[in-house]
Amino acid sequence: MNKFLIILNTINGFIFIVLGLVWIISPYDAGANFGILVIPEGLGRSSLIGDVGSYFFCIGLMMILAAYTLKNIWFYAPAMLLSVTAIFRIISWAAHDATFATQFIIIEIVLVAILLITSRKVSGN
Repeated sequence: MNKFLIILNTINGFIFIVLGLVWIISPYDAGANFGILVIPEGLGRSSLIGDVGSYFFCIGLMMILAAYTLKNIWFYAPAMLLSVTAIFRIISWAAHDATFATQFIIIEIVLVAILLITSRKVSGN
């Protein structure tokens, strides 16, 4: 079971790294995957590509570091970022009339669960 969870975290890590790189390579395609159909100009473009691209890239890197080192801190860091992302999505829906992003929230919650379960399993070794 532990090996399966570690492999799953590694695969998820590589997926997130690719998502981060796609923001650099083709921000319009990356944005479209998340419902961002217009990429702003100037500083807004720099902020969107830099912030979102680095978010995905770093989460992926932390997932891979977690699987490689088996140190709890590397599992907790991406879990915290993904948890806050899900919470902020709900707040954006409630406070700012954004579309409720059910599919993204579910994915984020599942990923957090996988990260925390894996952390618990490997710390028990």
